[in-house]
Amino acid sequence: MLRSKPVMNPGWWLSLLLITLPMSTSAQTNDAEHPEKLTKDQQAILQVEKEIFTAVKNQDTKTLEGILTDDFVYRSPGNPAVARGDFLKLSASFPYKIVSVWGEEMKVNVYGNTAVLTGLQLAKTQDDDGKERTSAVAFTDVFVKQKGKWRLSLAHAVDLPKIPSQYLPKK
Repeated sequence: MLRSKPVMNPGWWLSLLLITLPMSTSAQTNDAEHPEKLTKDQQAILQVEKEIFTAVKNQDTKTLEGILTDDFVYRSPGNPAVARGDFLKLSASFPYKIVSVWGEEMKVNVYGNTAVLTGLQLAKTQDDDGKERTSAVAFTDVFVKQKGKWRLSLAHAVDLPKIPSQYLPKK
């Protein structure tokens, strides 16, 4: 797998490793900013997404193994699809320190045993020289309910060319 520092930009790596957050159902609000209006399934998916962010930040592949389906795939435009095994290897060898990861504009739609989560993922990383960088990724995650548990089956992410101004650090 990866033995040296990648040539690709850190945003691509983050979009590869970091995936999701919140939820929604057809006729109901699906805004994660109003958890009291979310269904139980929506709340459960939000919780799984928080576990994913924490696991990726801490390079905790054991937790990720329990969340990803056996046929999990990660896709990003212009890059090859990444299957579950390779995704776990990349998660364990991320070349930058992940300082923080958070989601914005999260929405979830639940369709029986399938759910689609969309949103904006922001992440702050630090390179070996201590330089910090914040990246923004628009994402779509597909969850399936297997044996009563929501698991991530597909993650799709697109690096944004710039961070939306409302999410930039305040000066």
